[in-house]
Amino acid sequence: MKMTIRLIAALFLLGNHCNIQGQNTASTIENVAPKKFKELVDAGKGIILDVRTPEEVAAGYINNASTINLYDKDFNEKIGLIQKDKPIYVYCKLGGRGSKAAELLQKSGFSKIYNLDGGITAWENSGYPIVRPKGANDEKIQQMSLTDFKKLLETDKPVLVDFNTRWCAPCKQMAPIVDGVAETYANKAIVVRIDVDGSKELGKAYKIQG
Repeated sequence: MKMTIRLIAALFLLGNHCNIQGQNTASTIENVAPKKFKELVDAGKGIILDVRTPEEVAAGYINNASTINLYDKDFNEKIGLIQKDKPIYVYCKLGGRGSKAAELLQKSGFSKIYNLDGGITAWENSGYPIVRPKGANDEKIQQMSLTDFKKLLETDKPVLVDFNTRWCAPCKQMAPIVDGVAETYANKAIVVRIDVDGSKELGKAYKIQG
């Protein structure tokens, strides 16, 4: 007798952990100078968030930063996918948008928020490095409807699903690992990476949070 194994392993979103998001008892926003911001970033204990436009990001960004444009209509929805149990380091070009984003992050439930005073301009003026986008397009991440997802599960093979987004830095770091699993188990399992931003019906149905 064959058993259909339906394994939905998911949520490598921004730190690759599922979270139960509750109310924070204390929340702080701190504007910090580039030197302090770099110390926080280098410690690797939090999440870096760039809230500039895609055009600005294309000119360079802080390494390992996730990018969500503050002006996106679904900005609040996107930040809702970020882990709230980690400090978040936010920046823009000069600091103004970073401050606005910090307030929205605080309202969304984040407890430790650090805004880069002077933005990435001050960062560069302090001699700290930025990363230039390589421009490579991720062709393996998919958009999928709820109907198509349910059809995907109608198989006698294990199914591994990585829910992520194109703007999530840890997701990009995980992608080669997930793709490696897909290659290793090509004839034994189905492995897919699904873009939650482009598959909102699916994300809502399965209450995807990360």
